[in-house]
Amino acid sequence: MCSLEFSDLEASIWQKYKDRGVQVIGLDTGGLNGGDTVAIVEQFREQTGASFPLGFDFQGSYARFRRGGGEAISPFPLDVIIDSQGVVRYVSREYEASAIGAVLDSVLSGPDEKPAK
Repeated sequence: MCSLEFSDLEASIWQKYKDRGVQVIGLDTGGLNGGDTVAIVEQFREQTGASFPLGFDFQGSYARFRRGGGEAISPFPLDVIIDSQGVVRYVSREYEASAIGAVLDSVLSGPDEKPAK
């Protein structure tokens, strides 16, 4: 979880879109060096003021994903938008609230919209 992203994500995405059916879920993957606990995640929530759901990757699924991407690729952040039909509409390793908002606006504007690139 990225503290720089979380505070902006709360205001720019979660608060703006939650009443339109958008779900935001933060995922703690154990920390950069491992060792994160549920208590650390709760402390992080308090520090960032995040009110959206936070999950903890107890099984190390994200670490297995990262190995597939190579060690030179930073795993943080990874922002993904999946529409109500299960179609991945957006994936980025760079947090860009305006890009996320544009995709959400497109997805929420109607079922006939094509996936954003």
